[in-house]
Amino acid sequence: MADSPKVSVIIPVYNAVDHLPECLQSIADQTIGFANIEVVAVDDGSTDGSGALLDAWAERYPGRIRVTHQANSGAPGGPRNRAIEMAEGEFLFFADPDDYLGGEALARMVAAAERNDSDVVLGKIKGVGRKAPVTPFRENVEGGDVFTTKAVWTLTAHKIFRRSLVMEHGLRFAEGLRLAEEQVFIVPAYLLARSISVVSDYDCYYLVRRDDFPHLTQQAPDPVAFYDNVRDVLNIVTAHVPPGEQRNTLLYRWLTLEVLGRFGNGFAGLPQETRAHHMRLADELLRDFFPEELVSQLPPLASLRCLLISEGRLEQLTALTTLVPKPKPKSKPELKAKPEPPTDATPKPVPAVVGTRVNVRPVRGRSALTRILAVGRRRIRGRGADLVPGAATEPVRLP
Repeated sequence: MADSPKVSVIIPVYNAVDHLPECLQSIADQTIGFANIEVVAVDDGSTDGSGALLDAWAERYPGRIRVTHQANSGAPGGPRNRAIEMAEGEFLFFADPDDYLGGEALARMVAAAERNDSDVVLGKIKGVGRKAPVTPFRENVEGGDVFTTKAVWTLTAHKIFRRSLVMEHGLRFAEGLRLAEEQVFIVPAYLLARSISVVSDYDCYYLVRRDDFPHLTQQAPDPVAFYDNVRDVLNIVTAHVPPGEQRNTLLYRWLTLEVLGRFGNGFAGLPQETRAHHMRLADELLRDFFPEELVSQLPPLASLRCLLISEGRLEQLTALTTLVPKPKPKSKPELKAKPEPPTDATPKPVPAVVGTRVNVRPVRGRSALTRILAVGRRRIRGRGADLVPGAATEPVRLP
């Protein structure tokens, strides 16, 4: 190409023929100008016509869309890495074929990068039928760092990265991994960047839930590959950030989301051997990376999860994962004032308002939590008096 493009938009594609046109059109319509963009698309062994569709777009926009085809790799990390080697833009942006960009996204993010000498720019992500990160996008940031931007609370690849940073440090995605494969690329980029900027006042990227398009993030990961990848990421964090409050601020994210996040509502439905494997591997991470002062900052039930993991109490841990907080009572409509009670009437005590955290207090010599766990264990075993063995059950709710 005669002139290097300003931005290389990298798209790993597998069986997305119904959604690719919207994604590609959103890139072609960018206000930065299609002349300043190249699309590098890797067809990862699609069988639904996605490869032919990409080739047709490449013929329609010669020099702007580059396509390569390969055998299916099973995950987006490999195709993204191949596209990185092909890309020629000053900046890299990673998109998924079932999502799309806001019209001014690349212009705004590139401007922020050039204005602040930023190596990474976070553009606001908008969820369409699914959740999107909120914490890093509360305000614009002109040239911050991983701490001031709270960037670790968005670790998907949908961001601008200066290509020189990526090539200088050999940053690449984990290959063959179906969950969190971006983190070994994103986290060192955050830590090595000269500065990080945030564009929060414009919806740059639309993260779309497609009922006909299976997301790898919704699939249960292989425990060994998943925890090995988390370990690699935590090693990167601890190598770059010394022990103390700043490191703990970062580690809190992995403790709550990656480690304890494996022990949610779906945990009880896993085979016993798989549950035991998760518990053992999580325990190794807890011992190796998360200090006691960090664990002590967790809410009570999260702290209890850590304790049960460390003590190897699989049955109790499984029971605990069936619990969900009792929903807050809905506010009642305002009632008309009632007549005043007689002056000699003794007013009844007003119950305290229940907070969002669960406070478990002993009740008649036996803790409320013990009773809850007992109910949970009965549900897991399927032997409760009010249960049909083998029948699906609702999560236990806290009193």
